[in-house]
Amino acid sequence: MLMKRILIVFVLAGVMLAFGGCRPSLIGSDSAVYSMGTLYAVTNQDLTLVYGAAQKALADLEIEVTEKAKDAFYAKVVGTGADDKMITIEIKPRKDKLTDFRIRVGPPGNRERSRVIYERIQQNLKSGSK
Repeated sequence: MLMKRILIVFVLAGVMLAFGGCRPSLIGSDSAVYSMGTLYAVTNQDLTLVYGAAQKALADLEIEVTEKAKDAFYAKVVGTGADDKMITIEIKPRKDKLTDFRIRVGPPGNRERSRVIYERIQQNLKSGSK
């Protein structure tokens, strides 16, 4: 009986990890959280505005944009800093008229640089910059 309960606990934990993953959940708009090398954010702006604000943020910070792509379902902006660290911004719309985006600096991640880029994107969204 005890063995059966232990097995059920492990199965439930596995299901939670499989469907929940390691990505932290976000509540509300215009919020962000840094976890495991990536800054996860959500805003009430549409994908096109966030895409433009992300490109401008990298340009404002003198980060060379090396790749960009956009369609109705996904957008991505990739840049390279002076130290050759790759900066990746991925943007996805949600059904509830919010937009998720995530920022990753280099393979291990960099909390401070991610936060600076996030704040610059937020400034650009507030000023209506594209």
